Amino acid sequence: MAWKLQDIMPMPQGGSYTMIHGGGGMVASPDPKEAPRWMAYVGVDDIRAMTEKARRPGATICLDVTEVGDYGWMSVFIDSTGATLALWQPKQPQKQG
Repeated sequence: MAWKLQDIMPMPQGGSYTMIHGGGGMVASPDPKEAPRWMAYVGVDDIRAMTEKARRPGATICLDVTEVGDYGWMSVFIDSTGATLALWQPKQPQKQG
């Protein structure tokens, strides 16, 4: 399957969020000195409940539940071991490719 890139929304720190049709998304860092990195997203059915569940044992919430255009909601946290993880809840069921 060929990937199709589509800029879908501006980011608060500059640049835009790019949706990768065929699976995924990406955003450039606003800091050119920052090294590129990947972040894993986990699909959830109730993002508010799962973000709160991460917060209770001591996770640091970097981005609380945020609506991403017409696509869904995301949150980002750092767990107590220092691992960064994002949660994703789509507005529409995601097609499996």
